[in-house]
Amino acid sequence: MSKRNNRRGFTLIELLVVIAIIALLIGILLPALGQARGTARSIVCRSNTRSIGQFQTVYAIDNSEYLSAATTNLAPYKWQNITGALDPEELIFNTTSTSPTTSLDWLSPIMGDAVNLSPNRAERTAQLFNDWGCAGATSYNDTVYPVGKPDDFDEFDLIAQTVGIKQVSYLAPTSMYFLHPSKGFQHDGNGGFRFGWTDGTNPAEKPTEYLARLDRVGVQPSGKVMFADGTRFMSTNVGLDFDPDPNPNFFSSFYANNPTIEGSTAYGRNPFTASVRTPDNQILSFRHPNSSINITYMDGHVDGVNQDEAYSDPNPWWPSGSVWNGTDATEEAKAFMEEQKGNRDVAKIY
Repeated sequence: MSKRNNRRGFTLIELLVVIAIIALLIGILLPALGQARGTARSIVCRSNTRSIGQFQTVYAIDNSEYLSAATTNLAPYKWQNITGALDPEELIFNTTSTSPTTSLDWLSPIMGDAVNLSPNRAERTAQLFNDWGCAGATSYNDTVYPVGKPDDFDEFDLIAQTVGIKQVSYLAPTSMYFLHPSKGFQHDGNGGFRFGWTDGTNPAEKPTEYLARLDRVGVQPSGKVMFADGTRFMSTNVGLDFDPDPNPNFFSSFYANNPTIEGSTAYGRNPFTASVRTPDNQILSFRHPNSSINITYMDGHVDGVNQDEAYSDPNPWWPSGSVWNGTDATEEAKAFMEEQKGNRDVAKIY
């Protein structure tokens, strides 16, 4: 006699219970896995930004404390009406690994040789965004900004269409790198460094004699921002893009108004330009866990700051001695500085 088979299959109810349990476990685990992945990306980003900060510091030490900036080594490309000016058109196609990709690119001059950036401008731009960008900057540009196409535009477009060019990762605050409006176009007589571009006086006015130098940022460089996570521009009409113009009109891919300015294109809730997509601009910039950004400070250390903190405290974003007036500032920053002001006539950045 054959043995009776006592095994039986799952009933439909048992199968549904198992599926429900698996779905429940996935629902519990996925957020934790996503958080872990976000944390890992933030750690990689911090390592990356620390290296870039070290490159900037070494550059400054080798150049009389001047930071690589639009108002120092890049100024000859930006303004052709100053002594020793250079034609921005000289930057297109093939140059050198340390040539700025635009008149605002402070990154290439400080790290081009050290990390073997390409001498080709389009390839070098892609390296800055892709290879040296933030690990948490995972979006790709929808297009290369098509207005005022430079002669090498097709090279940018080809890379964007084939390899892809990621979103802008790191932005230097104009409040730390640009100067007092009274400076105009001048030459400082020190090693050929020039300055002249300002970001106005809102919502704080920098000291009249401020220069973009390590020894001028403030009494505690550890509390002053060198650069931070941030994506410059996402528009309602063309999506995420970047400007390949060798001499951009505005802050382009390398600078931004800081988060305590309500109209900041990268961080603000009410950007100055109506075509900016909000809150997408904030999501792209505050891209790490708990809506935070990684900030590299002037002493080289890196720390994370959440969105609420970034909107509240203006002190890290302006040089010491700047006078606060609050125009165009976030409500959080106005309240913070009013409390800091106390019984004094004016509130000053410490």
